[in-house]
Amino acid sequence: MDRSGPDGAKDVDDGESPGRLLIIGGAEDRCCGAGLLERFVELCGGDQARLVLITTASGVPEEVLDAYERVFRKLGVEQISELRLRGRDDADGDRAAGLLRTATGVFFSGGDQAKLRTLVGSRIISLISQRLAEGLVAGGTSAGATAMGGTMILGGAGPDVSAAAVQTGPGLGLVPHALIDMHFAERRRLPRLLSAVAGDPEHLGIGLDENTGVLIEGDRFEVIGAGVATVVDAKDATVVHAADGGDPITLFGLRLHLLPDGCLFDFGSRSPAIGPAHSRH
Repeated sequence: MDRSGPDGAKDVDDGESPGRLLIIGGAEDRCCGAGLLERFVELCGGDQARLVLITTASGVPEEVLDAYERVFRKLGVEQISELRLRGRDDADGDRAAGLLRTATGVFFSGGDQAKLRTLVGSRIISLISQRLAEGLVAGGTSAGATAMGGTMILGGAGPDVSAAAVQTGPGLGLVPHALIDMHFAERRRLPRLLSAVAGDPEHLGIGLDENTGVLIEGDRFEVIGAGVATVVDAKDATVVHAADGGDPITLFGLRLHLLPDGCLFDFGSRSPAIGPAHSRH
């Protein structure tokens, strides 16, 4: 069933696959070849790219804008626009919509993902969802990565797998059935992701190490970068929640996949595979 939002943009349907997105676990290389960002620019059209940088999550947007302008210009991009989107009025406004209609790529910066909650269900997200099917490429790093799932992780830490170990809220829905965490190995966030997925087993958990991303094209993704993508699948698991949110969750039959650079994952079958680059060795 089609569901249209503002501007005639179709909302992301439960059964539809996302378009092309590059989702990065944070701390991506911005100097020595700029591998992940270079791939993003290539996907967006190289030196013909028209990029929109959304700095809403950042507490220092001027610094973020300066940093990304420098790396994108080094990679040959001349057309770079910023959307700071200070509130819902900005996210529903004509300026944001106008920039998105002509962009070839949109990139969500890091910062505090809670600041991105104001964009959930907004005109700009409906327009991005529509334009993904038309060739737009969406990217995000750190906070801008976790916000892209159907549910976003807002906070939480510690060694326990429990309801109290994580706080979640509605995500932007650009990857409808995913729950994404970032700085994953570096900040030891497996318990947090397990806690989040246990609360919503239909969502696929994806934990991304720093300088590591997943490139989503259609109904699958490829891992690229220096680290690992950890995939947590609790769809067929047995989950028993404790009466007290601080007590451990009982979790049986969980599937856990560790996917380094070049590995693939299929959303439909929820199955990993060795990518062509590895299978030749």
